[in-house]
Amino acid sequence: MQRNKLGNTSLEVSRLGLGGIPFQYISQKETSDIIGTARERGVNLFYTSRMYRDSENKIGLAVRGQRDQVVLGTSTHKRKKTDALREVRESLGNFGTDVIDVYSLHNVLTMAVLKEIMSPGGSYHALEEMRVAGFIKHVGISAHQPETILAALEMAAFDVVEFPLNYVDREAHEGSEKLLEELRRRGIGYVSIKPMVFGYAGNADIAMRYVFNCGPDSTVVGTYNVEELNQNLDSEADARPVSREEILDTIAESEKKCFKVFCRRCDTCIECPQGIDIRQMLRWYEYFDRYHSTDWAREQYRMLKRNLEACDNCGICERECPYHIPIKREFARAKVDLLPRRSPKRLVKKKLFGD
Repeated sequence: MQRNKLGNTSLEVSRLGLGGIPFQYISQKETSDIIGTARERGVNLFYTSRMYRDSENKIGLAVRGQRDQVVLGTSTHKRKKTDALREVRESLGNFGTDVIDVYSLHNVLTMAVLKEIMSPGGSYHALEEMRVAGFIKHVGISAHQPETILAALEMAAFDVVEFPLNYVDREAHEGSEKLLEELRRRGIGYVSIKPMVFGYAGNADIAMRYVFNCGPDSTVVGTYNVEELNQNLDSEADARPVSREEILDTIAESEKKCFKVFCRRCDTCIECPQGIDIRQMLRWYEYFDRYHSTDWAREQYRMLKRNLEACDNCGICERECPYHIPIKREFARAKVDLLPRRSPKRLVKKKLFGD
């Protein structure tokens, strides 16, 4: 198992790490079997969140007696300092340790949330206080939008970033934000998350190899059994690159599996006669629909100079799309969903779509 330095931290982490989401749904024995097999194959990073119920306890029991050989990470979704301080203390007890290697601010979705956690009474200051006291080694942040991460890095000294990276959401590797390059320039550790596209990956091997080839310090993935773990371990050991054709084929398989729309980011969108940025619009709606980043997506939509009110439903974009994405249907839904939460126009959604 390849190991990488986690940014400029003192930690060396396995290129494949285990996430804690599945552990809340399986037994302690099953969790210990998975972690035991992972340890035998060289995995040393185990990452979870306070949101994932008893996952901290199960990980702590599974690595008992191996504390100096593993890297433990967790996160809090609390936004107030007092609440976050309480969560850190509880995490220490759950893991059965005196210090946690990485403690993160979980799922910072919007700029408003970022401002809240960075305010004088915000949760960032709880993590920094516990770091100075020696209960946390490194402070991290997780988010789904590059813009939020980049803004956070300007506001505080984070050691580690967790950010989605998969063959669908490729902005961290290919996008205009150049997030990976910025993290490397600053010496910040990068742990990629959601490599399996919320479990909808059409080909798990290609999904994992794509992420490994992008070069994050580690990628964290949840596994429900030893068989899934071994498959991921085999993908980590496979150095073959992933072709563009394989990515597009796998996206097509994912669409059939979950009945969702995946924009390929192929850059072949025609220029909209009404001046709408088609690719960007689909991206905001994917965040709304797939990541449930509702407030953030609405915030981005509100800032657009040309939104869907300008769409005349001409259908040229859909006819020219090489992957036959139902853009007209998606735009009709987005035109309602991306309105402000309390807008009277949102009431028409039930009548139009029955949900």
